Amino acid sequence: MKNKGLTFVEVIVAAGALAIVLGLFTTLLVGNMRQTSVVGGRAQANQLAIFLGRQILEADDRALPPSNSSLSWNYGQLNNSSTGFASLTAEQQFGNIALYRASITNQGVPSWAGSGWQVNQYRIEVCWRSPEGEQCVRQAIIGPSPAQAGSEIVTNIN
Repeated sequence: MKNKGLTFVEVIVAAGALAIVLGLFTTLLVGNMRQTSVVGGRAQANQLAIFLGRQILEADDRALPPSNSSLSWNYGQLNNSSTGFASLTAEQQFGNIALYRASITNQGVPSWAGSGWQVNQYRIEVCWRSPEGEQCVRQAIIGPSPAQAGSEIVTNIN
């Protein structure tokens, strides 16, 4: 008479198949988590770059380096009340401002600008640490020259 159970070989084959399926699932899950981390970091970095661009357009002297020079904020310095922008609030996960560093480079007067124009081209770079290493987003913006900070020309720009 035959027993109604599984043989040892059948159990080993089933366990092997289950291990393969779980391995594939784990690989997909880890890959998805990494991708989410990269996309979330990039989105927040772009938002910070937009914030810095707005500070340039508003002629905030904290964001306007002299011509052909740069301003930089290392990790944890962007929302520092004395060296950064206290209005940036720290949140959780990707919104944690301490996870980002930034720099603004004044590239001088654009070649297409007329001689009487008081504009400069700025390069904004915001970086963060991702599972693949440090990554950065870069943006360019045209804004007032540092000499225009606080002048009536740029007040109430929005």
